[in-house]
Amino acid sequence: MQLDLRKVGGYMKAPGTIVVLILLLFPLFATAQSKDKDKPTPITSNQVSGVSKKQDTRELYYSFTAGPGELVVTLDVQGLSGRADRESLVRLTFYDQEFHEVGNVERQSGLNGESKRHIEKYNFPKETPLVMRLTFETGASSYKVSLGGNVLVEQPANPPVTPGEALRLPKAGVLTIKMRDGSIRTINLAEVQDARIEAESPKN
Repeated sequence: MQLDLRKVGGYMKAPGTIVVLILLLFPLFATAQSKDKDKPTPITSNQVSGVSKKQDTRELYYSFTAGPGELVVTLDVQGLSGRADRESLVRLTFYDQEFHEVGNVERQSGLNGESKRHIEKYNFPKETPLVMRLTFETGASSYKVSLGGNVLVEQPANPPVTPGEALRLPKAGVLTIKMRDGSIRTINLAEVQDARIEAESPKN
């Protein structure tokens, strides 16, 4: 991938594009699925979704903060293969910092594998860090967990970037790029009109 910078002024006149180590500038955030209750994956949005396989024995752990006030948990479960995966079950268990259980939610898909929903509400008198354990039973399923109410999730430092998508850069300051050969390039951000990552060099 390359970083294509289109400029208003003439601070940097080098033609073409600048090859950069994208992982140094704009790392692509990939949501992990921790199986370690002592190192849960921080939730970075109000939804967690995925699929389970038949006889799935995984225990997945996530962390977030709820309160003060209401936490609304919505769990949607659907069998992946219709009636063949009827009554696929997904279970959520919530724990506090001392790993004491503070609530649980479970839902099975319908008799024909159709999507079913369960909504549960909890109240917390203060801001409370929580660990959510996700487990599965019986058939394969697709699931979606939605967290509503007063919920604090961790924001990724660098959100995913799609090739061709315009990058949101500051309007001022200097972007410093270290090249593979060790040289340094600088770009005056006040002169940048448009910046985006391209899969290959644009053809002039």
